[in-house]
This record gives sequence, C-alpha cells and structure tokens, in this order.
Amino acid sequence: MKNVLVAGGGIGGTIVANRIAQKLGEEISRGEVTVSVFDRSEHHYYQPGFLLVSMGVMEPKETSLPEREVLDRRVKLYTGDKGTITKINVGDRQLITADGVIHRYDVLVLATGSHIQMDEVPGFSQGAETFFSLDGARKMLRAVQSFTGGDIVVDVALLPHKCPVAPLEITLMLDDYFRKKGIRDKVNIHYCYPIQGVFGIPNVNKMMLGLFESRGINIHSQFTLASVDAANKKIVSKEGEELRYDMLVAIPPHKGAQVIADSGLGDRRNWVPTDKYTLRLKDHDDVYVMGDTTDIPISKAGSTADYESYTVSHNVAVDIKGDGSKKTYPGSVFCYIATGMDQATYIKFDYNNPPTPPTPSQIHWWGKLAYNKLYWSIHARTLI
Repeated sequence: MKNVLVAGGGIGGTIVANRIAQKLGEEISRGEVTVSVFDRSEHHYYQPGFLLVSMGVMEPKETSLPEREVLDRRVKLYTGDKGTITKINVGDRQLITADGVIHRYDVLVLATGSHIQMDEVPGFSQGAETFFSLDGARKMLRAVQSFTGGDIVVDVALLPHKCPVAPLEITLMLDDYFRKKGIRDKVNIHYCYPIQGVFGIPNVNKMMLGLFESRGINIHSQFTLASVDAANKKIVSKEGEELRYDMLVAIPPHKGAQVIADSGLGDRRNWVPTDKYTLRLKDHDDVYVMGDTTDIPISKAGSTADYESYTVSHNVAVDIKGDGSKKTYPGSVFCYIATGMDQATYIKFDYNNPPTPPTPSQIHWWGKLAYNKLYWSIHARTLI
C-alpha cells in the first residue's frame, strides 16, 4: 500500500487531492494507494470571497462549506486533533498529528498555506479593520456602511501576502462605493505600500497608478509600517512618516504555517524552499510544495495553486505508478482585479510572459463574480 498525504485542506490542498484521486482512481479502488488530507478545520473556506464580503457583494455563508462535501469521496479526511500536523519528518517520511499518531507517506504534498500575523505590528489588532479573515470581513462591512467621512488608510504592512491584488481592489472599491453613496468628497483615501509604486509588476503598477491618480487616491510609496497608535488613530512608518486615520484597512503581515518552522523546513518567515519548475521541496524528490506555502516569488493566490495542482497531481501519479514523463510548472497565474463596485480587469502571466491587463469593464466584473460562484461546483471539485 502506497500513501499520498496532503498537508493542508485549503484551496491548494483540496484541489490537488481531488486531482490526484482522479488520476489514481483505479489504484485506489484496488486498495493499492490511499490519498489523505490533513487539516485542523472541518470547513473549507473560499478566502478570495472575504474581500467581497467586506464590501457587501457576497454573503458570509457563500464562502464556506464542509470540507468533506468538497473532497472527492475517494480521499480520506482527517480533521481536529487527527488532522492537526505537529511535526513533519521528511527524513523518515512521516507526519505526526496532535493525537500522537505517526502517518507514513510515500509522497507528501505541502499545502499548509500562509497565515496572517496581526500582532506582529504593535497596535494593528486594536486599530485596524481587515478582510483577511471572515470575522474581520464581517466587522469591516459594518465599519464601511457606517462611515460618513474622514480619512481611510489602506496599508500593506509587508510583502509577500496572499492575494497580491487585493489591496488594489479594496482601495478602488472603497472609492467607487463612496462615489455611488454621494459622499466621496467627504472621504480622503490613502494607499500605503512598502516599495515604490502601488504594485510590484511594472505593467500592472502603471495602470493602477493612472487609476489611483485619476480618482484622487493619495499614494504613499516606500511606507514601511512600524506601529499603529489606535488611541490617537495614526500610523507611523519606519521611514518616519505619520498618517492619521478615521478608518484603517490593514493588509497584515503573513507567514507560512508554524509547523513548517517546527519541522525546520522553511526560511525565517516559514516559506518553504521550492524548485520553481518541478515544485519539489529542494533536495527531496518525494515532497511537493504548492500554493502559498512555497518561497517562489510569484502571486500567493488561489489561481496559482490551481495551476500548480495540474503539475503536482500529474507528477505524483507518475511517482506512484512508476512510469510516465514528468511535467513542469511554467509559472502560470490568473487574477481578476476589481476596479470598482461593478468594473474589473485581469492579469494573466507566467515566468516568461508578463501581464498586460485590459481596460477595466463590466464584463470582467461579471467574470470575477462568475468565477466566485462556480468555485464550489466546478473548480474546487476539479471538474475542469
């Protein structure tokens, strides 16, 4: 019996487990292979939907389902203490879970994700709204709906973070929301970014700079957040700049999972060293890494994990069957970017081809909404 273990039941882990089960269906039915997913939670969350919850576009209930409903019936699911991984021993091909059980693997897929660190910046938790959790998105929606005027600061604390285009989206959606509400003249919007510009990819940065400037959004580049003074409602950068706010929207620092650090597998922020083409853990042929978990300098986004799942699932099947040629990952990424409450553009690129985002339109907005709606029925269940 050969065992394929998937560490993490988020977007990446769920999709890759489903694809692996499809490719190894005959072997599973003959009792030759098992495919298992380990995750602390019994629920699967569609995290890209949290942004839309914070602006009233999606309902919270649309962003989650029981993980068991999303997984292929041939995939075993471990949750709670049975699914909480406390140690990964790649030398002995073992996972250890919180219930003390040792699980042996022949092939391991690390999809442990990225995790927000609200307490890493002093005052952040007390002074900021955030849509990077479902509870935070619900709370932020109430703050947006009750806001009548003043200074809104959107601050990106640290790179990288999951869903790189989200800060652009929330800024432009807030602008459009208050225009449609008729009080944009009473609202000052500030965008703080830790490097030059408003986004790291030149073509996208150029388009977004134009949109921000045309809409009167104040840009504070090379603003590295040092602290939040919640009592006095101001933020301070490491460069010495101060900004007051009436509402602070936080894109918090992110790190890889704690189990990565506890297992000695990651860098100082728990990102796992990964070959950008094979998606293998460096120096280990039996461990694949995907999604937000990797240290590959591309978007930490659900679409990235989806694209990577084709490569990983194919190669896992080749490893298990012992024949066939391997595939490589070309760096494919696709992301919609909301540019208002009813307009969007998108970016599509890979390692060799930079993105050229089209002019924002309502058609692309509909495309974004359609993708979100179809996630549960098609994408998560890997029907395409």
